[in-house]
Amino acid sequence: MAMDPRAALLAGLVAGFAIAMQVGAVSLLLIEASVVRGPRIGLAAGMGVATADLTFAAIAAAAGGAAGAALSSHEAEIKVTAAVVLAAIAIHGLVKIARGSGSGAAGAPHAGTPAGHYARFLAITMANPLTIASFAAVAAALSLDGPSAAIAFAAGVGAASAAWHVGLTLAAGHAGRWITPRIRHGLAIGGRLLVLAIAVHLATGV
Repeated sequence: MAMDPRAALLAGLVAGFAIAMQVGAVSLLLIEASVVRGPRIGLAAGMGVATADLTFAAIAAAAGGAAGAALSSHEAEIKVTAAVVLAAIAIHGLVKIARGSGSGAAGAPHAGTPAGHYARFLAITMANPLTIASFAAVAAALSLDGPSAAIAFAAGVGAASAAWHVGLTLAAGHAGRWITPRIRHGLAIGGRLLVLAIAVHLATGV
């Protein structure tokens, strides 16, 4: 018997918040982008993450346990790939900041457009598809047999992720207005060093 779409929507909301609220490399990059570049850029970046979560949830709802099983069999390779992507992002950011500091360009860390940050964070989040396994486990446990329930579940995940990242990025972005340029500069460096540390942890923990 197909699950009631309203129940599936509620389950998606719960699962979406549970996944989105986990602190990881993407969350750190989002906070750093919002504080350093402002709420408009942070909001665009957050919507990139929410779009990826919606995509992952849709795949999980459609494929169920099969998606989780397929990803689990390649977990080591996925973690290494994600680690390489995160390390490249962190190192690239550090190099850009160093070049900006060396030339006296205090505005260097503020470069980029909302559309560019949306695409960037969508790509960063999609680089680690293991999130699908988490959503797939929930979807399989709920027995999302009907298309209406699957759509409702994915919609719930997307709505929850969007809501969380809107709140996170707007709060961080507005808080950044009270922070001096020197502190913003330090946060930009610190955020990328933390992401690099997470990348190393992912690679060595395989």
